[in-house]
Amino acid sequence: MAGLERCQREAEEVAELMRQNVAKALEREGHLEQLQSRAQDLRQASEAFTRTTRTVTRRQRRRHRRWHLVALGLGLLLLFVLALALALALARASPGAVTSTVPSPQGGTQHPPSTAGTL
Repeated sequence: MAGLERCQREAEEVAELMRQNVAKALEREGHLEQLQSRAQDLRQASEAFTRTTRTVTRRQRRRHRRWHLVALGLGLLLLFVLALALALALARASPGAVTSTVPSPQGGTQHPPSTAGTL
């Protein structure tokens, strides 16, 4: 009978170990499900972040492009103004190239006196 009791006790120990192993396996399964859920959440957050990053990058590029166009336009305007000022300065520097008429008090036109031979 002692052998039978020993076998029963060992069977009970084995059964208890099996229950503990099943409980641990179920616990691990729960942890795995939580990890899978967290991984899915992180994947979705990552995709949302990527979309947001692309949107912000596009906006920044547009903004920079707009400022570059504004700077280019202002530069061209400044260049035009300087060219115009230079052209006007050169026109004033050579008065012989421009002929003008001065109105006379009688209503006719009169040419200004020439200073070609005088010093």
